[in-house]
Amino acid sequence: FASSDKLFENREFDKGLEELKKRRDNDELSCELLWRMCRFCHELSTTMTGEQRRKILIEGRDYGLQAMDLDPSSFLAAKWAAIMFGLVVDQLSTKEKINEGGKLKDMLDKALELEPTDFALLHLRARFSFTIANLSWVERKAASLLYSEVPKATIDDALADFEAAYDQHADWIENLLFLSKCHLAKKEKKEARQLLNKAIELPKESSNDEKFITECKALLQKC
Repeated sequence: FASSDKLFENREFDKGLEELKKRRDNDELSCELLWRMCRFCHELSTTMTGEQRRKILIEGRDYGLQAMDLDPSSFLAAKWAAIMFGLVVDQLSTKEKINEGGKLKDMLDKALELEPTDFALLHLRARFSFTIANLSWVERKAASLLYSEVPKATIDDALADFEAAYDQHADWIENLLFLSKCHLAKKEKKEARQLLNKAIELPKESSNDEKFITECKALLQKC
């Protein structure tokens, strides 16, 4: 896989995915092949919007799930499958998110059992907890009528994982934003303000970072 890994390092994501698809079409099927295809789809999704992005996310999720089926002990398969599954769930309505949330939490827990310090997965699990903790009573009631069990999570659960991600990757704007949201939810304005100011001072590396910084500046008004 040296060739496709080099293409990934050089950010030639379209070319890398096509190279792996050709190998798959020639009846090569392995966990190593599939999680790499999943990873390429993830990077391509960051350049897309709307229906095009939705399709590549679903495509990548399916590669990741296949990779996990082929080798349940592979951390990279578990990691990329969980990341892409989470991004697909993000596209759903609140009720559907709750329905799929239990599966996502199980996938994140499994991947983190294999590598407990992976900051991307810690952040994703924290995001899941944050979403569940912030459901309104009405949303919880509606979900409980539709599904047998509504996932349980608290702001403190989210805070613990966001902080663990921060310990691994302190200069991550998105994580700083959500960490500050947890502190605001706990009425810890001083801590939130420090994190938001830190995020605003960091260099922006993508259009997503631009959006996160805008949100950080708006949240500062509440501190």
